[in-house]
Amino acid sequence: MIIGFAASAQQTSRKQAPINRKALVSRHNVLLDKADVFAPLTVGNGDFAYTADVTGMQSFGDYYHQHGIPLETLSTWAWHSFPNSKGLKMEDATKVSDFHGRKISYASIEKSEAGEYFRKNPHPVALGQIGLRKKNGEELQLKEINNIQQKLNLWSGLVTSKYEVDGQPVLVETVSHPELSLVAFKIKSPLIKSGKLKPNFRFPYSYDLRVKNKPPFDWQSVKKHQTKVLNQEPGKILLERTIDDTRYYVDVQWEGNAKWENKGEHHYSVDGTGSDSLLLIVRYTRDADRDKLPDFASTKKSSARSWEEYWTKGGAIELMGSKDPRALELERRIVLSQYLMKVHYAGSFPPQETGLAQISWYGKHNSEVYWLHSAQFYLWNRTELLEKGFQWYNKILPVAIADAKSKGFKGARWPKMAAPDGMESPGGINPFIIWNQPNPIYLSELVYRANPDNQTLNKYKDIVFETAEFLASYAFYDASTDRYILGPPIKSVNESTEENNTKNPSFELAQWYHGLSVAQTWRERLGMERDQHWDDVLKKLSRITISDGKYVEIETDPDMYKGEGGYPSAMIMALGYLPKTPMVDKNIMEATFDAIVKRNGPGTFSSWSMGKWALAAARLGKQATAVDIVCNELPAAKFHKSGYVQRPKEPLGCPAYLPVNSSFLAAVALMVAGWDDAPKINAPGFPQDGSWDVRVENLNKLP
Repeated sequence: MIIGFAASAQQTSRKQAPINRKALVSRHNVLLDKADVFAPLTVGNGDFAYTADVTGMQSFGDYYHQHGIPLETLSTWAWHSFPNSKGLKMEDATKVSDFHGRKISYASIEKSEAGEYFRKNPHPVALGQIGLRKKNGEELQLKEINNIQQKLNLWSGLVTSKYEVDGQPVLVETVSHPELSLVAFKIKSPLIKSGKLKPNFRFPYSYDLRVKNKPPFDWQSVKKHQTKVLNQEPGKILLERTIDDTRYYVDVQWEGNAKWENKGEHHYSVDGTGSDSLLLIVRYTRDADRDKLPDFASTKKSSARSWEEYWTKGGAIELMGSKDPRALELERRIVLSQYLMKVHYAGSFPPQETGLAQISWYGKHNSEVYWLHSAQFYLWNRTELLEKGFQWYNKILPVAIADAKSKGFKGARWPKMAAPDGMESPGGINPFIIWNQPNPIYLSELVYRANPDNQTLNKYKDIVFETAEFLASYAFYDASTDRYILGPPIKSVNESTEENNTKNPSFELAQWYHGLSVAQTWRERLGMERDQHWDDVLKKLSRITISDGKYVEIETDPDMYKGEGGYPSAMIMALGYLPKTPMVDKNIMEATFDAIVKRNGPGTFSSWSMGKWALAAARLGKQATAVDIVCNELPAAKFHKSGYVQRPKEPLGCPAYLPVNSSFLAAVALMVAGWDDAPKINAPGFPQDGSWDVRVENLNKLP
């Protein structure tokens, strides 16, 4: 029998009129009156994105890259590898580790030639930049742009940029197609008519990947790639781009009295002399498809329709009636984060941590944070967007099964850091991280909560069961203590522990228990017997270590509270990120929470930890603390004007660090929609003292 869930939270403490979704979203439209390198405006659809500066195009690429968020054109589908001229093999980056007397080869030699090569390759293709330049090809200077009025219309996904150059008005409208890798521009100015301003196309070879995060474009290696004109007709041109073994196509079409110009190797412009208006359509594809492109008007209309549907059908939270002075800023963070999730995280391949804004960790997907990336889609009643990226796990399941088998395990071992091929990148940390492994079970369960039927069970059962097989196989039975243990070798969430001296990290123990429990429930839903070995692991799995009435991070550091400096805090996720399990006592977790906050201070509530701590605070009944966390104004918790947040450890390396937005959205949704055993009140994660008026529609509860 299929068990349904009361997962939708539309409740309030009183009858309410429907939230005016358009008014809610539109009051947070992004308005800029000057260039802001931490607030470029991005249009996109999850599989393609174009990030524009204050001109509405990519006219100041070097300046934004140097000082803030780079101006990228990126997709989830275009990938490139540098030539493997030395014939390096993954085996050249492997080292043997001891797993309880069994020898396992892990690709852990990060600094070897092979380790460096396979970490960097493949990486996303730099699709190039489209910006405005002067008649002679010279770059514009920021000081030449005056009277700026730029707006991102969140309801329609349209960027409108108005400004003056040399005292002449310029209007640029920028919009992305909701399904195609296509960006469209409407450019209107007397400077277009006189030929003093021209849209320019520049294509780099790739990136300088000596820089791990936010690498610059390689404009120098002009002989290592080709840009070929495949077809040219009045008003359109088809380019073939070849970068080593990678090939993609750029289809450019325009309306207006304009002509295509070659300005040098991999550098082109569209000369609109004689016409003060130019409509420009640019599509990127894997294949040389000559289908007629949608024009600017239809692209703009399609974008508006797609965004209206997104805002209308998903969940909504309105805080305007609140007395707390932080309400409007919190509402702004919520709305802008939802916009960024659709642009960057709603693709068919799970995202890198900086989405389609910039390159980080060589553009690879880091699967340990995938729950943080995607669970918010379920919470905000957009589970179809969670599933869109989650399909990749089904696609690479054979790769994951083969990897587990090669290491002597059953089931599927998921890659920690990977490109679309699913092959794990070498690293000194990568092979020993395990908190990525249970995530597919948790995410499958969220999909089931949204769609509790046999179709969902059959669609994801292989992911659930193969993942559970690995969890049970990886848990090592220690006969001397009659228990199952995790590690060594293992690294906990904070990644700083020495893998051979680390055993039984607390959060991962709770994850193992939750994952295997859910997998057993899936067997029962499908009319199958419970797996006896999984039950044995559940019964005898090591419990979380307690020291002086508090949980420690790992069993092998029982004296952590006697140390100097800040306390590690991953164990907080055992109740917050995860629902309550028999592994966790709420009172002990509360004492743990309080001790860490007292020692670490409010600085611990930054980056994606903002979501981590708020999830825990809400479940512990610390409502005021939960609100303080999601409203905090620490530098590493600052939501810039367009919603982007920097990564605190390397603010210019990851100036658009999107796990902050996604974990924040998960936490706020939990605070409002609640969880299965939450108090039966409106917004159980918010103070109930009358300072907050929380209106909610169509959110889903967490377990």
